[in-house]
Amino acid sequence: MTPLFGFRLRSLPELLERWTAGGADPLPYLRGWYWLTDGWYWLRTPAGDVPTNHPEFDHALGQPPAPEPHLDYLVARFWLDLEGMLPRVLEPLPADLAAALASGAWDAWHAPVSAWWYALPDDDERASWELWSAATSWANVRALDMGYLAAPPLLRFWRVGENITVAWDTREQRVQGHLCWTETWGQQAMSVAAFAAEVEDFRGRLDTAMTARVQAVAALDQLDAAALTSLEQQRQLTLFPESGLQDPTDWGAVLSAIRRLEEGSGTALLAL
Repeated sequence: MTPLFGFRLRSLPELLERWTAGGADPLPYLRGWYWLTDGWYWLRTPAGDVPTNHPEFDHALGQPPAPEPHLDYLVARFWLDLEGMLPRVLEPLPADLAAALASGAWDAWHAPVSAWWYALPDDDERASWELWSAATSWANVRALDMGYLAAPPLLRFWRVGENITVAWDTREQRVQGHLCWTETWGQQAMSVAAFAAEVEDFRGRLDTAMTARVQAVAALDQLDAAALTSLEQQRQLTLFPESGLQDPTDWGAVLSAIRRLEEGSGTALLAL
């Protein structure tokens, strides 16, 4: 079975070349488990790998073709963001909100209401940050935070009953006016147990790949025993973090906040 979470690490010689190309000292990077996860990552979906680079993007910017079509960044960032959102992803959504996500109604509503809300004067009580957060954060915490990208794709996960929906949307994401991702959108559902197994599979494959990476770093004979011990400690903190307990979402407060934004903006989302 093809794993949901795909990744590939950049080779250590490639990393050393990248770090030293500008005259940088590679030692600080070699001491960082996070930095050593440099590579590519993606979701494997029925529509293909997501996201993948738009075939014309590099050419449009006058750059040579990328060596890999997938998102080029630190794989540990992908893992940490996924692991951090799991408590909320595994928390079931109310049926109305799940339907709004699945149909696209939430995003269609959010865009104009966001423009209205941010245009309000600071002293307008409807511009309360607490109100906005209460109405919208439930959706934000179910989407991977990819704000480190200039044009991030939307990768979202939510639960209804005993199923998890995985959704993606890479349409209309541009840099300097050029589409940067192959445009696709869609959803797939899997059981909660299957999704949890995919997360554990990702953790295990990343652990295996990084164990080999740290062994290769040790073979360079540039790090002392303390630095190698630190890499192991970083591995533990990254792959096996202590799970922070989170209070259940107050869905009544969420729906109340949405109603207030509906009333203030004149834009309806839910018939509640």
